[in-house]
Amino acid sequence: MKERSPANSLVYVSRVNQGHVATAMERLLANLPFPLAARKIGIKLNLCDYRLPETGAVSDPEVVAALLAGVRVRYPDADVFVYEHDANSTIASNLFGYVGIDRVAARFGVRCVSLADEEWVTRPVAGLHFQTLEVPRILEQCDLLINHPKLKTHGRTLMTCALKNTFGCIRPKKKVQFHRQLAEAIVDINLVIPSHLVVVDANLCVEGNRGPTQGLPKRLGLLFGGSDIVAVDAFAADVMGFGSKRIRHIRLAERVQLGRRGYTALGDWGNGQAPTSRFKFSMLNFRMMQVARRSWRDAQGGLDWLRKRRTAVPHSGLANDW
Repeated sequence: MKERSPANSLVYVSRVNQGHVATAMERLLANLPFPLAARKIGIKLNLCDYRLPETGAVSDPEVVAALLAGVRVRYPDADVFVYEHDANSTIASNLFGYVGIDRVAARFGVRCVSLADEEWVTRPVAGLHFQTLEVPRILEQCDLLINHPKLKTHGRTLMTCALKNTFGCIRPKKKVQFHRQLAEAIVDINLVIPSHLVVVDANLCVEGNRGPTQGLPKRLGLLFGGSDIVAVDAFAADVMGFGSKRIRHIRLAERVQLGRRGYTALGDWGNGQAPTSRFKFSMLNFRMMQVARRSWRDAQGGLDWLRKRRTAVPHSGLANDW
């Protein structure tokens, strides 16, 4: 897909052959640069809605189990936890049980942590939108943070993978308030919460304009990852058929040096083959929705101006004043 270059970051790809998730996962993990030692390890899941794993929209317990098995083999005595945060319409502590992650975690002596229940600290960030951001203290205490996203289309950003997965760690529950500067907010939270390793579940994905939660499941049969979050997302964008240049938050992430879009794909991907797994997504509908959102914001701005004017202008009491 990309010409091999010394400047490229490495992305490792493992195919899930005949449903053998555990074998594919270990083949991938064997190529990732795990540190020699780690005492505390956090793994960011993708539990964005009350959906079942067979929809492709949330972390798959079978894939998570394979990842936890590989982590436990490498760090048998470490304090390992999987984590998620509350979102607009979800409570993370409920989702662990709803999806079945709690039972998988218990098998490996792994905790399920809701960031909503943790202590947060304010940190400065030279961001594109934020000057400060709140960060869970428990994540700052980790020696190793693993980002474990699902690969899905997204009605606002075209795609969601590792960079967007970290956006879920922004503290306010109502994250929709940041959608006007979504790409910038995605980049900024990644500046304060690093991903030391990325392990993408692209076994069962989501396509269509109603992603990431209401789209159509798509069987891709891949696991891939690396240590450069931007390169991993760039590879994902190419696999989906969008191309990383089209994804604003990937371009911005490279600009602030979170990583680089240039990559070399190794493992089961093949020898430089072009993407063959284009995800269904209507660019026309996507652009129309962008125009509709801008029109709505303009209309809201006009209404706000009228409300302020009505407040500022003395009311005579006559019915025809407004």
